[in-house]
This record gives sequence, structure tokens and C-alpha cells, in this order.
Amino acid sequence: MTLRCTLIGVLFLLFTVGAGTAQTPQRVVTVNLCLDQMAMRLAAPGQLVGLSYLSRDPRISVLADRAASIPTVRATVESILTLRPDLVIFDRDSHATLKRLLRIAGIRILEVKWGASIDDAESIIESMAIAMGREEIGKGLIADMREHKRQLTWNGAPLATAITLQANRGTAGKGSLMDELLRVAGFRNLAAEMGIPAYGRIALEEVLVNQPGLLVLDGAANANPARATEFVDHHALLALAGKTRLVSLPIKYSICAGPENFEAIRLLAAARP
Repeated sequence: MTLRCTLIGVLFLLFTVGAGTAQTPQRVVTVNLCLDQMAMRLAAPGQLVGLSYLSRDPRISVLADRAASIPTVRATVESILTLRPDLVIFDRDSHATLKRLLRIAGIRILEVKWGASIDDAESIIESMAIAMGREEIGKGLIADMREHKRQLTWNGAPLATAITLQANRGTAGKGSLMDELLRVAGFRNLAAEMGIPAYGRIALEEVLVNQPGLLVLDGAANANPARATEFVDHHALLALAGKTRLVSLPIKYSICAGPENFEAIRLLAAARP
């Protein structure tokens, strides 16, 4: 039954969409939180007709309020076809089968790389803006990002070591977005210096032994207590009192590369010794 509905939807779109894909898109869909947030900043009123369901989660989406007025979509053919899009924007390395089916339906696809840095975010914004017919808006957004980075970048020697703690002993090592944000704010990333990869793990005991100058965590992460986030309220962190500064950085400011990263840098900069 599901396959039959999918084929019916594909055939329907072949007749209703195919010829118009070269024009400025009027019905844009994104299925990735980070691309959702880019698209919301770029789109003309009414142009964006579908976002991922994660876009409405205020814990991880900086534009959750804006997303509330836009339909949500799952990364399935049926869900996307229902919205009759003329452009769907994807991460380059995901959903290969879904992309193939949408192309068969004559729907235009834009693939962009995963954003792992502020420079990547600028490149993604440029590509999306051109595809959406919003090139001038994209140029303005990129110019604002470059000015914020110029104003916030620490140009002296690093002031202290810093490390992030995330759910399930996660941390951000070399090559991660947080690694860049720490360096821009004037800190050395202890996880990177320890050889931990971009998305690695570190035991709380290792943090205590290395005594970083700054410990970064999302203070609201354990609002609904769970084993994965219990480190936030762990009594062992008291051992760092007086030696390590603590900054609460909501994960929504660093989960995606984009304009929201500058709020993360501001919070980090406020914690400089």
C-alpha cells in the first residue's frame, strides 16, 4: 500500500511540477534542522512550505517560534509530496533514495554540504540564497556574519584552556564547530589538545584531572533528569570550584553552523579570565 501511494504521488507530481522547476521556487521544503534555520532566514513570505519537525523544538532550534507557523515534514516521499514543493533542500550526504524519487517526480533538489564551521555556513547560505532567488538577502546575511566575527574574534594569545561536556560523556574535539567557537573566543580547546576527534567522549574524571580554565555545558540539559545528562548536577564538579570558570551555553547556539554561533561566542567571551 505504501509503495502504491508513493508511485501515485510521483506520477501526480510529474504532471504538476516538472515544467516549472527552472523558475524561482515558490514552494520550498527543508528536512534538516540546520537547513531549516538557514531557509527561515532567507525565504520570502510564504515561500517556505515545509520544515523538519525538529525546527519547532526550542531546546535545539533558535527559530522555534517562527517555525511554529510553517508545516512540518518527515523525510519520506509521501510527507514531502503532500506539500507539492518545487525545491527541496538536503544535506549532500543523506537520503539518497528519497532524492532519487523526488527527481523522478521532476522536483528540483539542492544538495549542500554539512556545515562544520562558520565559513561552511556562509557557503551554504550563498548556495541556498541563489537557489531560492534570494541572493541579495543571502549577501546581507553573510556580510552581517563577517562583521560579527570581526568584532568578536579574540586576536591575542589564548587566555586559558576550555572543554565542553555534553550528553553521554560527549565533547567537541579537533575540527568541530565548537572547537572553532572556543578559539574565536580566545580559548584553547583541551579536547583537541588531548587528541579527541571532532565528536568524541571524555570521562568526567579526565576533566577533573586536567583542570581546564573553562568548563562549558548546557545548564538546562538535565531539566528532565536522565543518565545521559546527569553530569550537569554531578557533585564532582564542585572539585573545580575556584579553579575553573563554568559557563552555561545552550546547545541551540552551537548545534548548527550559522548566525546563532555568535551568541555562543558572546557567552564564551563573557567567561574570559
